[in-house]
Amino acid sequence: MSAPPETDEPGHLTSPEKVSTSGYGLPVYILIVGLLIITAYFAYELIFRRTKGVAAGGPRFIIAGPSGSGKTSLFTLLRYGKKSTTLPSVEQNLTAKFRLPNLPDTAKPFVLIDTPGHQKLRHGMFSALQTAQAARTVLGVLYVVDASAMSRPERLREAAEYMYDILRITERVQGGTDVLVAANKSELFTAVPAKRLRTLLETELYKIRESRAKSVSKVAAGGEKDDEDDDNEDVVGGSGWIGKRGEKGSFKLEDLETEVTVIDGSVDNGKIDAWIGWMEERAVN
Repeated sequence: MSAPPETDEPGHLTSPEKVSTSGYGLPVYILIVGLLIITAYFAYELIFRRTKGVAAGGPRFIIAGPSGSGKTSLFTLLRYGKKSTTLPSVEQNLTAKFRLPNLPDTAKPFVLIDTPGHQKLRHGMFSALQTAQAARTVLGVLYVVDASAMSRPERLREAAEYMYDILRITERVQGGTDVLVAANKSELFTAVPAKRLRTLLETELYKIRESRAKSVSKVAAGGEKDDEDDDNEDVVGGSGWIGKRGEKGSFKLEDLETEVTVIDGSVDNGKIDAWIGWMEERAVN
């Protein structure tokens, strides 16, 4: 490649136009405009096209859950049929070519979305779910939890808090949107069995509902509003009563419009047939 044409030394220049040129003879402002256009293009590709991909397309399943529960590993196993070591996701993973193994080859592929579990990144999941519900394209939510950590109060609380916010959205449509609580890592000694996990989640969801209802009452009475509610008034941290109105002292998942199923499984051991069966039931109905 030939070298770019040389420019005169500054002392030999006779006009401002010559001062504002690059080594290739182009005005600097043209190069700046070009860089801005290229930057804008890549921003569009990385952000808007990804968002459009979430909103467009056919029927879909959405994977959600707290960070470290095994969501991306499940996405990889479902999509490619093999396990892999993954790191916590900071953005959505999406495929529009997901096929369920026991459906005919002629069946149309589904959209499968894996969403980040970190608390500050969950807005993408809420947006994807709300958009899919509005378009009537969501078939179900796979809510993945680490069953081996559910005996620890702080981890159970985190899982229940996130689940509560999801249920607030699924309850907005008649009949709800089905949710599978995929109790991952069930092979570990400390894993909480599915039946026991359902009871623990119901107890924790009840506590969250009562706590948030009291917070709303304080605001109505002139109390101060939490910063969390200011930032996430529509979904995260808001009250959004779920379950039977006026019901005190208990909370049952079967009282919801949303059908919630809790099933043991293990991504590491490839024990996900029951989860796939749950997906296939919703794909054909």
